Amino acid sequence: MSTTVTLINHATVLIRIDGVNILTDPLYSSSVGWIAPRMQKPGIPFQNLPPIDYILISHNDYDHLNMRTLRRLCRRNQSTVLVPRGDAKYARNAGFSSVVEMEWWQTHEDNRLRITCVPAKHKSRRNIFQRAKQHCCGYVIEQHGTALYFAGDTGYGGHFKEISSRHPIQAALLPIGAYKPYNWFREVHLNPETAVRAFLDLRADVLLPIHWGTFKISDEPLREPPVLLLEEAGRCGVEKKVRVLENGDSVELSPLSRNSTAM
Repeated sequence: MSTTVTLINHATVLIRIDGVNILTDPLYSSSVGWIAPRMQKPGIPFQNLPPIDYILISHNDYDHLNMRTLRRLCRRNQSTVLVPRGDAKYARNAGFSSVVEMEWWQTHEDNRLRITCVPAKHKSRRNIFQRAKQHCCGYVIEQHGTALYFAGDTGYGGHFKEISSRHPIQAALLPIGAYKPYNWFREVHLNPETAVRAFLDLRADVLLPIHWGTFKISDEPLREPPVLLLEEAGRCGVEKKVRVLENGDSVELSPLSRNSTAM
């Protein structure tokens, strides 16, 4: 039994586990917040997406919760949408009827898989009138010996070790872009160096970097994050555990025991 992970763009990833299709932070718009134009096409055209069983929303920033994309997905099929506390209204306004609002460490489970909402170190607000206190999260997806961690947006913190202590992680989908200027982003986003630190804390088998190269939302060059990530991974002796995916690239994972080699 295998799991396939396909990077579509930014933090949008298609995860296929034993016939269950999961889509994270879906974003098919031509820009983010009307000011950051798309620099790369989605790796899977929208019309080629399979029917989606679960949509996972990590927080309500515009580059993670995109209402236009959610409405398009709802017109295709009714999915179960998992959101952090306070964000159920967006999924319902998009037309979804099966919406699960989650707190950290809360689990949603059916006879196919188990999804746990886990902490993230981030601040989110959808407009200038909101205080930056909206809930943000990541998710751990488990089924038949496979455990994937989707981090959403997060800075570095002790939550990675806590997640590892509760969930043996096979593959970690970690954001590596949007980190310059450092003083602006260091508390809310990982950068290539801290992403490697987080990966080591998670004791995962594979690092799959996300959240880079599609939208110009920070000052670093679009192609810089994976270069610096591989350099830091090499210094830490884990470069063979990093799989850099371009938009549309896939990787197949088999169920593994902790501390095994994934590829």
